[in-house]
This record gives sequence, structure tokens and C-alpha cells, in this order.
Amino acid sequence: MEIFVYSRGAVERVAPHDVPHVIVSISSSESDQARIPASPHCRALLRLAFADADAKTESIPEASLFSRAHARAIWDLVEAHLPHIERLIVHCDAGMCRSPAVAAAISKMLTGDDAEYFRRYRPNMRVYRTMLETYHDARADEAAGGDT
Repeated sequence: MEIFVYSRGAVERVAPHDVPHVIVSISSSESDQARIPASPHCRALLRLAFADADAKTESIPEASLFSRAHARAIWDLVEAHLPHIERLIVHCDAGMCRSPAVAAAISKMLTGDDAEYFRRYRPNMRVYRTMLETYHDARADEAAGGDT
């Protein structure tokens, strides 16, 4: 599976992909979502809103940050569609921090390699860590016979 990372502007302008794919659309607020061109090849579109920050501040409350619930939604999407898609498309506002962090974590778990995303971008480390922790916790729960 190929992973494409875009900025919001790029994902709104790019021609729709012509192979089976899913999209993770990341914005800073639920009321300001990207206008993604429709495609018959898009199998699912997951829209998430969270701040591009590693920790809460006076102006960014904890509830606005990337959470395990966000990570679980992304992993559920990937795992549900992985056998049937050729591409994962991830975008955020600038395409430099949040979406590369998601892409890096998914690449690390599926291929063992995330170096490209750290060379080309500045992945948000809260997003990256939470994605990896959520993945590993889910696998541990499965191994223990639990259900997350």
C-alpha cells in the first residue's frame, strides 16, 4: 500500500486518485473541513479535527489534542480496508506535522520503516506516539483475548 501525504490545499486541488484508496482528512476544527473531490475509487473518508500541538497550553485544551480515540478510528479504518486498497491518503492543513505523523506510524507498523517521513517532514510527536501506543495496546489486548 502506498501512502500519500498532502496539505489541505493540495488535496483539494489534486485530481482524484484512480485506484482504490481511503482518505484521512485532518483539520483543526470540525467546522472547517477540506473540500475533497469525489472519486468512485474512494472506499472511505475519515474526517478528524484536532490541534497541531504536542501538549495542552492556555489556549489549547487537552480535549483539542490528538487522542487515543482518534488513533483507534484511524487504525480501524486502515485495518478494515487494507486488503482492498492500494493507497492511503492523509492530509492536514500544512501537510507537514499531523498527516506525516499518521503516515509514519502506519508505515512503521506495516513495513517497519518510517524514515522517509522524518526526513521529509516534521511529524507531530504526540500524534506519532499515540498512534504507535494505540496499535501496540490493541495487539496486546488481542493476544490476551480482550477486545478494545
